[in-house]
Amino acid sequence: MNEPTGAKPNIYLIGLSGTGKTRSGRRVAEFLGWPFVEMDGVIEDRAGKSIPRIFVENGEDFFRDLESQILAEIAARGGRVVSTGGGVPIRVENRKIMQASGLIVRLSASPELIHQRLVSSAPQRGRAIRPLLGDDAPIEKLRNMLDEREEAYAAASVTIDTERKSHDQVVEAIAEAWRSSGMAESDNR
Repeated sequence: MNEPTGAKPNIYLIGLSGTGKTRSGRRVAEFLGWPFVEMDGVIEDRAGKSIPRIFVENGEDFFRDLESQILAEIAARGGRVVSTGGGVPIRVENRKIMQASGLIVRLSASPELIHQRLVSSAPQRGRAIRPLLGDDAPIEKLRNMLDEREEAYAAASVTIDTERKSHDQVVEAIAEAWRSSGMAESDNR
């Protein structure tokens, strides 16, 4: 995949579901005056079906390929705050795309808090929490997933623990990471 050239850098939010990527991402995009992209929504629109259905009907490999294709498209456009799916950084090529085209910010929380957030938000979402977690997002499964993905999530330039922070505090921390990254200067291109 080609690295984006000339595009403004993106801010990529990575981490497990339930760490606040979408909610905080929307707010930081509003704060910066940038477009917000929620990759799972783009994937569902492109596929014409829900992510759980994609997993059942097409399999995880198909889903991951579509995820990588959409990430490359977003990277080429630039100037966006991007809430990635929790598995986006698993693929090395995805990490390279994000590193070459923006700032990677990891949002984190304990498995216990992630479980609590996912279970409480499930009725609002109207669907299974995530295909790889199931409806009840067991804490042990979350802990194992965090361990398995640690190397992938270590690609982040900055990690923000969302455990004891309001969304406003997370937004400020992301904006500060952006200002401190040195990439903000290219924001004026």
